[in-house]
Amino acid sequence: MPRIQALQKTALDHSHIGVKTLLHHGRQPQKPLDLSGIQRAPMPTDPKREAAALERGAALGFVDRAERETATADTAPRRRRKAAPPQGSVYVKGPQETIDWFVEFTNQRGHRSYWQTIEEFRAMIEGREGVGGEGT
Repeated sequence: MPRIQALQKTALDHSHIGVKTLLHHGRQPQKPLDLSGIQRAPMPTDPKREAAALERGAALGFVDRAERETATADTAPRRRRKAAPPQGSVYVKGPQETIDWFVEFTNQRGHRSYWQTIEEFRAMIEGREGVGGEGT
């Protein structure tokens, strides 16, 4: 703020163009735009000119949006990403020592989410059941 006040005082003392430019942060003050002659209604279009423009666009490879919306399932663009599996959440309340151990174990394993640690536990349990028979 003191810098601006100093520049204003300098502008009053000196009518140098460089000081005036600094007061407006390098740009001249703009006059408000006169928008009184602009119509807000949609512009009328000539159907023949519009059809010719669509033909030229189609020749260049552009597709009409209305045609894309009515595309059949086999011509519709495919989704690039796999759909995410249904999500759920669980709140686990327990002894602080056990919760701290689980968090530290997750970090040591390099997992970014707790579900990855649970998934690892599941794989270990299911692997044991397949080999040992009773989950031991």
